[in-house]
Amino acid sequence: MNRTPSATTTYHATFELDQSGEWLAQIDEIPEVHTFGRTLGKAQEYVIDALALWLNVPVAHVNGSVEFHEAVLPSEIKQTIDVAVATRELAVAATNNANEFLANAAVALVDDARLSMRDAARILGVSHQRVQQLVARRRDNLTPKVLSSSEAARSIARTLKEFLPGGSKDDLGAALGVVGLAVAIAWFGEHN
Repeated sequence: MNRTPSATTTYHATFELDQSGEWLAQIDEIPEVHTFGRTLGKAQEYVIDALALWLNVPVAHVNGSVEFHEAVLPSEIKQTIDVAVATRELAVAATNNANEFLANAAVALVDDARLSMRDAARILGVSHQRVQQLVARRRDNLTPKVLSSSEAARSIARTLKEFLPGGSKDDLGAALGVVGLAVAIAWFGEHN
């Protein structure tokens, strides 16, 4: 049996967390190549070593030819991670929308109302340096980005749908709380 890999051979490694907290690693194409590691990084290192040993080649020959699949975790833990990632993404979307409204307000105060940056900062509750950054960035773009509250809500709803395909009612409720906050920010920005 010829075990020597060709230059274009790609192997796929699967990692699964066992009950003892060890990572089990296996090369999908060669189930006989398997190992374990206390950390995911060590399991990745060891599975490459095991593949090289199986193929009887130096580690350098297989080092770049292994693609790592996403680690398999127990479903309860995976669900908790999905909710955490979704909530973080929602917070980022809400922050981005809030920053757009803040930039619109800063430009309106400085350019339209002809206030000083310090006065605009006092009204907006941010530093005058932040107002200066917002105004400069908006002027560099030359085209103001105006979000309506419905656009902001749709942006956040897309993020919610993408990152929370399923989940408990509590998890969904927490995420919807973030959406509600973002919509309130958007509405306030549009009506003030």
